[in-house]
Amino acid sequence: MNELQRRSGADHNIKIVFWATLFGSVNFLEPILTLFYFERGLSEAGVLWMTLSWCLAVMIFEVPTGTIADRYGAKVSFLIGTLIGMSSTVVLFFADSLLLFCLANVLSGLAVTFFSGAEEALVYESLKEEGRADEMSGVMGKISSAIYVPAIAATLFGAFWARDLAEDQFRLLILLGLAAQAVRLFLVLRVVNPKQEDSFRENPFQHVKNGLYVIKKTPDLIKLFLNFTVVFIPSVAVFGKFEQPYLNHSGLPVEWLGVLYAVGSACALFLSRRLDWLTARFSHVTLLRVTGIGSFLMVLTATFVQDSLAVALTVYGVLRISRTLRYPLYSHLANGYIPSGSRATTLSLLSIVDSFFDLLIIGGVALIATFGLGATTSSSMTVIFGVCAFVILLGNLAPVRVAKKETQLESRIDVAP
Repeated sequence: MNELQRRSGADHNIKIVFWATLFGSVNFLEPILTLFYFERGLSEAGVLWMTLSWCLAVMIFEVPTGTIADRYGAKVSFLIGTLIGMSSTVVLFFADSLLLFCLANVLSGLAVTFFSGAEEALVYESLKEEGRADEMSGVMGKISSAIYVPAIAATLFGAFWARDLAEDQFRLLILLGLAAQAVRLFLVLRVVNPKQEDSFRENPFQHVKNGLYVIKKTPDLIKLFLNFTVVFIPSVAVFGKFEQPYLNHSGLPVEWLGVLYAVGSACALFLSRRLDWLTARFSHVTLLRVTGIGSFLMVLTATFVQDSLAVALTVYGVLRISRTLRYPLYSHLANGYIPSGSRATTLSLLSIVDSFFDLLIIGGVALIATFGLGATTSSSMTVIFGVCAFVILLGNLAPVRVAKKETQLESRIDVAP
């Protein structure tokens, strides 16, 4: 009975995080988001500068909010993040200028930082408390799959409902998203902080010192992080912004984009739920390397072939698979390097570096969009995709290894210099 009770503690938190992730990811505007921005008066460059405001907010607030999670627990962090996220949606409801859109994105980025690192730390500590840390990748895969469930429905419904791109249609979709966030607020109230997490309540500056110490003493963690993030940003954050015009230019009608995204979300959901099956047959390192190389080859292909629908669909499919698998694989490997106590802060410190690369790479693309490269959309995308392919190649050069001992820094964390 005691064993069942112990296991139910981790399972309870995993279930709550799954459903909170599901409702928190509901965005009915997603399939027509760029069109929504254009209807509200933003330009292509404005969309990218707005995205940069989100990245800048994440970079500034990542560590302070991470220390809140380590200091007061994941539950408090989730509650604050949810309330700020709801505020962001309210601003978006009225946004009609670049300034208001940037404010909405700053609030959205701030909200994300209250969940970033804290979710992984909560799940890992809950599993570790029950001797189930080796289940991390499978669990994170299932939690990651939560974003695809609403994506399927939201993509189909959102595109259909806002087919006229009318203001009243936009506002209803935003209000529905706000209602979903209210459900998430109710869910995070039920989170139970694990005992291991509750035992670490040092001064926030101590958590930052501990996190820096872990990073300094674990170069393999940095290499793993670089392999993940330097591949992710150009293949997802940048390529994803130009995915729709690339598919359309290759021959896919606009009305079929919603169907394609819904099918992609369904496939991603299936893969996320079957990640345990994959990791039982292939190592986490092998899968991370294969998806990284696949991302490079697909973006490189898109650089030179932009008039074939079959090629475009293949590029979309492979990148969607890579995007689905890489984060839970990275999460499993990264948490193996990080000792308990300042886990959320350490992950937040890494996210700051991630935000720096966001600013560097996305900022470069924003400059390209602002000043223009190439006389046509096709030639501009060729330059952008070529730069992305080169950056992805650099990211793949960073070696990936499995941590030998997750606890080897555990006894030294309290005496970090």
